[in-house]
Amino acid sequence: MQKLAGRWPARFNLRGDTRHTGMVDGFCHGDGWFDVLWRLCEELEPLVKEFEEQTGQRVEVLQVKQKLGGLRFYVNHRTDAISERIAAAELESIRTCEVCGHPGTHREGNWIRTLCDEHARTHGAEK
Repeated sequence: MQKLAGRWPARFNLRGDTRHTGMVDGFCHGDGWFDVLWRLCEELEPLVKEFEEQTGQRVEVLQVKQKLGGLRFYVNHRTDAISERIAAAELESIRTCEVCGHPGTHREGNWIRTLCDEHARTHGAEK
């Protein structure tokens, strides 16, 4: 996930104040969602640029985590277009194994996670 922060350092403040950003805790999910997040960031780039040019406000990612088996991506400012793209990525995450990125299923076990069959077996999650 450092690759994401390295590509978009102005968006991911990994050394910020914990009172203002959850990104100091890093990305709190498995590496299987890397491609989902990369596409999301690429698609947000022109939307964020337009927002910042129109408002003079800087968009920053406040937190990226797994919650109830799905991706959560929080930003400090958003437009309808930004919200729609984030929602689409979050929806994609509940069909993508959080561990490996292959097609996955929302599963309940010790934790609610989205996993492929192989990782459901190795991570103790049932259908």
